[in-house]
Amino acid sequence: MARASAGAGVERTLFSLILLVAAASGARLPARGGGAGIRAQQQTRGGASGTAVFALGSFWRSEASFGCLPGVIRTSVGYAGGSKAFPQYRNLADHAECVKVEYDPRLIQYQQLLDVFWASHDPREVFGQGPDVGNQYRSIIFTNGTMEARLAAVSKEKEQAKDRHSVITTQIQPMGTFYPAEPEHQVAIPSDDLNSARSFYVSFPLVRCLYCVRENLIFQ
Repeated sequence: MARASAGAGVERTLFSLILLVAAASGARLPARGGGAGIRAQQQTRGGASGTAVFALGSFWRSEASFGCLPGVIRTSVGYAGGSKAFPQYRNLADHAECVKVEYDPRLIQYQQLLDVFWASHDPREVFGQGPDVGNQYRSIIFTNGTMEARLAAVSKEKEQAKDRHSVITTQIQPMGTFYPAEPEHQVAIPSDDLNSARSFYVSFPLVRCLYCVRENLIFQ
């Protein structure tokens, strides 16, 4: 019981920090899954939205890395990059877990999303990310068209130039079919289970994301 209470205290502190940073930065979390929301409708009115898909480890953590960014309208998690039709969480085959980011290009550029992608995981890890080991956790940038492919390639070379002693394992490939994950995976932080390893795993990248917005580290 003591451990449970301590864990709950840590989580409450983390969520308090999230709310404080969000309030200070003016950041508002985007809509999730299929719900557009009033804010999303206002942002896209009169202009088309963009969509980017990234794989950078567990999709819960990946979604948290993008979810608080100004200009991001909604996020959802799913599977892509493989040949199996209609993959499921327990049977992904050769697919990777990924996050789909819908954004307003007037407020955030694709290049800035790439910057967040590189900052949110270790692209030099092989066959997984951190405690998540397996082919489904590999690093991939899925591109839509020649321009995105070019920007992705340039950003990868820039990242590689930071350290020539290890190789960037990130793949760059055209976007095929994005298969949305099951409904239970479309809720990043379960409100009724603050002690779960899942919510703890998501909290830190979300705090980091909000911190980057507050300190203007991404949008310089």
